[in-house]
Amino acid sequence: MLKPLLTALSLALAAAPALAIELAGAKGAHDPGTITKDGDTYFNFTTSDEGIWHSTSKDLVTWSPQTKPVFATYPAWIANKIPGFKGSIWAPDVIHMNGYYYLYYSVSQWGTTTSAIGVARSASLKNPSWTDLGIVVESFGGFTEMNAIDPALFRDHDGKVYMSYGSFFGGIGVAQINQATGKLAGSVTKVLGGGHKDIEAPYITRNGGYYYLFVNRGACCKWADSTYYVEVLRATSITGPYSDARTILPVSDGKYRGPGHVAVLKQDGCNFVSTHYYDLSDGGRAKLDILKMTYSGGWPSMTRNFTSFAGCGGISDGAYAIKSRASGKVLTVAGAATTNGAMVQQAADSGAKHQSWYVIGQGDGYYSIINAGSLRSLDNYGNSTTAGTPIAQWDYWAGGGQRWRFASPAAGWHTVSNQLSGMGLDIKGGSTQDNAAIIQNPLNNAASEQWALQRR
Repeated sequence: MLKPLLTALSLALAAAPALAIELAGAKGAHDPGTITKDGDTYFNFTTSDEGIWHSTSKDLVTWSPQTKPVFATYPAWIANKIPGFKGSIWAPDVIHMNGYYYLYYSVSQWGTTTSAIGVARSASLKNPSWTDLGIVVESFGGFTEMNAIDPALFRDHDGKVYMSYGSFFGGIGVAQINQATGKLAGSVTKVLGGGHKDIEAPYITRNGGYYYLFVNRGACCKWADSTYYVEVLRATSITGPYSDARTILPVSDGKYRGPGHVAVLKQDGCNFVSTHYYDLSDGGRAKLDILKMTYSGGWPSMTRNFTSFAGCGGISDGAYAIKSRASGKVLTVAGAATTNGAMVQQAADSGAKHQSWYVIGQGDGYYSIINAGSLRSLDNYGNSTTAGTPIAQWDYWAGGGQRWRFASPAAGWHTVSNQLSGMGLDIKGGSTQDNAAIIQNPLNNAASEQWALQRR
């Protein structure tokens, strides 16, 4: 009878649900921003009554407190905007663009729309030197104004960056960001809410053909008595209309009370969601929570019951140099051109923006690859299925000639194949010289078809 008993036990263990990963260390957080990686270190910025607070981690599990604040001295504009300001900065969010980390944050008079979103930037998070760039958008106290709090940043498949923000009063707005200045690139579009409805803390992400807008409903900041919960809506355009609201994180789930402020880390093909919650097992203290998000039937779902932060067989979204195994040189837009049709070549890595590429997962195993200098897409020129066709840059239009799949024939190296042609990026003639053209060829895993992704 021993063997059947052991078999039954094994089956029971296999069927048992995974347990939530318990974070450790400095896990206090409220309104956490998007977890962002610099080198080997993750950063989580969060609300504080003493400026912008953050914690760091090497593994997403054990978190350490900051060693110094973002601002040694608060920017002068804050006290001018918020009379009596004493240091409370809300809901920071961070995005890497234009060679810098841009940190967006909000200041406000509680319960009013006398508010503003500011932005600072630093070339590094590990060794920061922050420069404040001033106000991005502000509101002036009107009851129906879009309240300038809770900024959340999002890079779309075409490389454009958008900021969503807002709360009670005038609802939720979305605007494109000028990536050179960090400020608004155009007007704000209202996408949801208004009329002082209980809605705030927006976050937009995209998977396939849908944009997903996460918002908080209910009442924040009452600790164990908070009634916060998270809804998700979807649309086929960044500016909506967003519809079919459904609750994705309820008010209570065991010790987890009042979840708030969704943000998404896209790592190794996975979606990891950061939020805060009020811990009912610890006096209602606000803490960081990380969940795993997957999509099914066109909608996301989240779970705490996963066993590790191991990857899902993909590439982390971010900016990269794409380096040839054969030549040691990197993908480069010829002449640093910003025009359609400019050819892609290889050249020695100088760290220039036209040698940096945003790799953006689309949720189906394919990626867009957008040049950081031109914000144009890596493109199979002319939508060709012919070997030897050159690779260029072009305005993003989401066709198969601009969708790319990564595979790994050897540790640390990838082939990059085009959806339309099925062919991979290659160096013309296998050259090791500067300015050699990048072309497409049938995949054979030659060194000239293997590329390393090096984070910028």
